[in-house]
Amino acid sequence: MNFRKKKSNTGSTADLSLFHKINYIFDRKQKKHFLLLGVYILIGAVFETLGVSMMVPIISAIIVPDTLHRKIRKATEIVPGLQKIMDVFHLTSDMKIIVALLLSLILIFVIKNVYLLWLTYEQNTFVAHVRNDMISRVMREFLNRPYEDYLGADIPTVFRITDSDIPHTFSMILAMLSLATELVVSLFLCIVLLVVNWQMTIFIIVVFLLLTAINTRFLKPRLNKIGKKNQEIQSQIAKWRIQAIYGLKDVKVLNRQDFFIRNYYESGKIGADTSRDYTVLNNLPRLLIETVFITSVLGFIIIYLVNGGNITLLIPQLMAFAVAAMRIMPSANRINTYLTEIAYEEPSLNFVYDNLTESMKTDKAMRAEKEKIAGPPLELKKEIVLKNITFAYPDSERNIFSAASMTIPKGKSVGIIGSSGAGKSTIVDILLGLLHVQTGEILCDGNNIFSNYESWLGQIGYIPQTIYMIDESIRDNIAFGIDHDQISEKRIWEVMDEAQLSDFVRNLPEGLDTRIGDRGVRLSGGQRQRIGIARALYHNPEILVFDEATSALDNETEAAVMQAVNSFHGKKTMVIIAHRLNTIEKCDVIYEVKDEKIVPTTLEGRTIIH
Repeated sequence: MNFRKKKSNTGSTADLSLFHKINYIFDRKQKKHFLLLGVYILIGAVFETLGVSMMVPIISAIIVPDTLHRKIRKATEIVPGLQKIMDVFHLTSDMKIIVALLLSLILIFVIKNVYLLWLTYEQNTFVAHVRNDMISRVMREFLNRPYEDYLGADIPTVFRITDSDIPHTFSMILAMLSLATELVVSLFLCIVLLVVNWQMTIFIIVVFLLLTAINTRFLKPRLNKIGKKNQEIQSQIAKWRIQAIYGLKDVKVLNRQDFFIRNYYESGKIGADTSRDYTVLNNLPRLLIETVFITSVLGFIIIYLVNGGNITLLIPQLMAFAVAAMRIMPSANRINTYLTEIAYEEPSLNFVYDNLTESMKTDKAMRAEKEKIAGPPLELKKEIVLKNITFAYPDSERNIFSAASMTIPKGKSVGIIGSSGAGKSTIVDILLGLLHVQTGEILCDGNNIFSNYESWLGQIGYIPQTIYMIDESIRDNIAFGIDHDQISEKRIWEVMDEAQLSDFVRNLPEGLDTRIGDRGVRLSGGQRQRIGIARALYHNPEILVFDEATSALDNETEAAVMQAVNSFHGKKTMVIIAHRLNTIEKCDVIYEVKDEKIVPTTLEGRTIIH
């Protein structure tokens, strides 16, 4: 995913319709469910309309009984069996017919509201489950992106897409479903009202359409802009929170709490103002529609009476309109509210769509590349070769390596030295397959490591300078990423013995169940490195890669850790990036990184400090 910088939601993305983007991010099953919800919405609209439309004959029958007789005669002519039904239920008087109609109306409203409650459940279940699927899909794609994508990445924006953009996208989809419901209901109710009084209905429809057009024309761009601003400020808020928490020790030692609190507060204040602006603009259509609706209806009555209209004839119609208004005016309010909500949350959909389309392109290119060189599982039997590699970091014009080569024989220990910034750690990332060279190959017994990358990783144990620790037990940190019921207790103790960690753990009150705190704060540097070694050994790799694994330790602790490292000489193939020369003095082969090359060398004539 392209998340190095905040991506602008302009250009071709903005030109695509909402439905095109939603169609793209949904899979086939989700699209079918989405269409099925459309059918459910249509049924719900029929129930809504039926409840309101029955109000008209019932009110007319109660106020003017003669209208009931006329309507019954017409109904029996249209439905021949209706008279028999009335006879069966002994509906022989006006009162009995009115009571029957009222009971029918009650039944319709009960069924309607139970159905609408179920429809709400279905809509929210669909949105919640698809939202979770999408977050999981994006998380999977985050973890499967090329490592280069994370170099210089805007990490708060990476977090924002799962914590904010996707939830906003599905809030927008829920708003679209609700908008569809309100549009269908409003359409059916308008048809009913046209039968009752077409002049007033057309007048009110015109008023509503004008208001909606005004809201869409003037509020949508403003809310779209606020939505983009909210995206940016959420990234800023997350940035200050992450930087303060991850750098807590430095923040406290340097007494810089006020700096981070102030910047967090200022960003939050902008976020609060943005939220306020959205809430005010989102409520504006409701208040405007209510004002215009009441003014329009009362104005219509005034004009009707001034022109000599009969108030007696208007009363049943006004009552029918009052009932319809109880449903249609809130519906019109919600239509405009949903339109503003969609406009506000559209930038989130754009960002999700942009990143998913970028991911699809990258995935397609990676699959095509793998298929070209696909081969059987790799197993190191002879040597690893970095052959004529040329590499430069993204957005950099300077090569780290140019046609550089090195060989790592199986069972040998290979030390790598070089000045700071020469590219020692870059070699490790290339060897691990995290960085992709512009030219050249990384070969395992003559086979490209990407011909079967999973089997290549299965042969490597990696020990970095800083061991990443999770706030779980020692057991879970050694068997990192393995389900608890799949962890081998026997293997845990074996690798702890090899990493010279078992005595320390046995002396702990809770042993392997001891929790180590966030990022291992309860452990010493040497203990964290030993856990890192044990973790690397857990799956019994052939190759061990130490990336300045002891450089942050004091001399005494480093010597103790190196004792464990040196115990693997001759047993494992080792690549050791050196911070101090004494770290690699027992290596079989030594390379020096300089002038964009990897050159064989020795320690002769160099000062080794123990």
